[in-house]
Amino acid sequence: PRLAPELASRPPAQAMSGRQSMLAAVRRALASAAPLDPSSAPRLAPRALGELVRPGALFPYGVVVVARRSASGGRAGVAAASYKGPFATAIPSKEEIMRLASRHLAVISGGDGAADAGARAKGGGGSGLHLRALRYLVAALAAAEVALWASSQATAPAAEEQTVSNWSGTQHVDCARYAQPESADALARAVEWAHTHRRRLRPAGSALSPNGAAFNAEGMISLALLDELVRVDLDAMTVTTQAGARVLELVEKLRPHGLTLANYASIREQQIGGFTQVGAHGTGARIPPLDETVTSLALVTPGRGRVRLSEDDDDPETFRMARCAVGSLGVATEVTLRCVPAHRLVERTWTATRKEVEKNHDTWLKEHRHIRYMWIPHTDTVVVVGSNPLAASAKVPKPTSACKSEAKKVEPMVKLLKEVAPGVDATGMGFGQLRDELLKVNPLDLEHVKRCNAAEAEFWRRNAGTRCDWSDQILGFDCGGEQHVYEIAFRTGDDVDSNTGADLAYMKELLAMIEREGIPAPAPIEQRWSAGSKSPLSPATNDGHDPSKPGLHSWIGIIMYLPSPDPESRAAITEAFKSYAKKEEAALGDKYGIRTHWAKIELPEGDEERREARKRIESRYPGVDRFRKIRAELDPKGVLGNNLIEGLLGDPERVLRPGQSRSDWMAPGEYVEAALRWARRARAGHGA
Repeated sequence: PRLAPELASRPPAQAMSGRQSMLAAVRRALASAAPLDPSSAPRLAPRALGELVRPGALFPYGVVVVARRSASGGRAGVAAASYKGPFATAIPSKEEIMRLASRHLAVISGGDGAADAGARAKGGGGSGLHLRALRYLVAALAAAEVALWASSQATAPAAEEQTVSNWSGTQHVDCARYAQPESADALARAVEWAHTHRRRLRPAGSALSPNGAAFNAEGMISLALLDELVRVDLDAMTVTTQAGARVLELVEKLRPHGLTLANYASIREQQIGGFTQVGAHGTGARIPPLDETVTSLALVTPGRGRVRLSEDDDDPETFRMARCAVGSLGVATEVTLRCVPAHRLVERTWTATRKEVEKNHDTWLKEHRHIRYMWIPHTDTVVVVGSNPLAASAKVPKPTSACKSEAKKVEPMVKLLKEVAPGVDATGMGFGQLRDELLKVNPLDLEHVKRCNAAEAEFWRRNAGTRCDWSDQILGFDCGGEQHVYEIAFRTGDDVDSNTGADLAYMKELLAMIEREGIPAPAPIEQRWSAGSKSPLSPATNDGHDPSKPGLHSWIGIIMYLPSPDPESRAAITEAFKSYAKKEEAALGDKYGIRTHWAKIELPEGDEERREARKRIESRYPGVDRFRKIRAELDPKGVLGNNLIEGLLGDPERVLRPGQSRSDWMAPGEYVEAALRWARRARAGHGA
């Protein structure tokens, strides 16, 4: 409509002086946000105007491709000078009709209309040649696309569609290609396929990570079928295992050899590959995270194929980076870990006040091989769990407890449940079930959560006592039901003898923030310790510090449970937990230089929040630039990544929108590269 007055005010010859003026009018009309008004111009000749193809579809510099038709279907008897309206056009002359095919592609480059006319007057043979060449090019590209798609499908690894959920029930993914190779060779072929066709194939362990660190909708590759024990070296005190072996299975295979792992996280269902790749840590001020116990690593990488890395390499930097890289540098097929002699631990559980912890903390930290605190918010109770090895010659002691009866231990929680939810039958419920039922009543009500925490504190006072068992049985413990967890680590000294006190200072500030902000924080807030790691991406990395010092790091995790299946309740708790974690980061993150556990960090939703998260990681991990350089060699196309990896560590331009595939930005040259690689491999095999 807004073009109609402009065109109507001009003489017809001036309004449509050449194809370029006509196309300019068309472009302006298409650019207008207002809908076209049919009454603004007379009826158009239906086939006189060509079809405008999307600009830039085939040509990168704004070239417009127009498919024109002859005017044989136009309005008969319309004089050349009688056309009007924004979309009207003159009927081509007889010479034009005879010279041009009934339908062809014409490339309009935006040049001068008079120059085009001059070129036509000289014969125009070049134009026809160009058009034929263009048709052949389009046909060739279409054929290549079909061939490449067929090649991709024919060589794809065996896989199935599968919905995967994490252990805590907070993350789910509908994976279009879930592969489970049965051999290292099959795994290598799958990774090569992903690299060739630029398809994401994210390594997946047991899917235990609270943040779904391994989840990827386009493709995942599980190592669950690669779970064999490779060898045990008693002289070197090491074990080599396929990466898909679960921790609890490996422990049983080590037991006949009199060996065990140096430390354990709370859950033992992890696969060894994921166990080390995310920097799992356990507790023990003199014991490093599990990645530091890895001495050798076999990887299948997209960029370099199969590689074996170790601490003995001339340049161990790549090895140290790859053993804790959240699966983004290669798929681990074999892992060699240092072991320790199998041993029993005597564990003691007791409660203390905050002042008692502050007074005795240094002594307790030094006296116990393993120790952890469970702070109960909105109370003055701290649960302390410490353990030490039982002497080889000592008799296994019997367990002790402040209360002999389990019913007596949970009595405070049962009593509260009868008061707030009289319709719930608590018969036979254990501690974890009772906590879930209590919180389910009103999980975000501050006063209610305070009462639940007070009942839990009383349970732990009655549960004080000792027990003795093998180290893997003692160090693993029940983490409760479905939950959100946010865990961070920070340096608090060069070793256990030179603790700066930052560990307790952090907890003091965190508890004060919870009380000041009125956060309905359930129990517990768990605090653990570890020595440092040489892995640059470990949250407990010693990168940038004196390498001769083991380092002392504190790990602190906050929690909110999801006791109800009700979607509205879960959504409300999720939002409250996100706010809780953000407040912790804002209040304490920069001050203490915290690093979030790789299995518990979340990718922010907003672009600005993501940029801030990347900046924090870059400022707190000195090795990020080195990681990106190594990744450019081992996984140059990022096929082992996902949005979490790309958004926080990798290339933010690779973060995919919902429904987008990595293949959307496939470069044809990469197919040529793959063809040459296959040809070289075939020739080498023929020569052999």
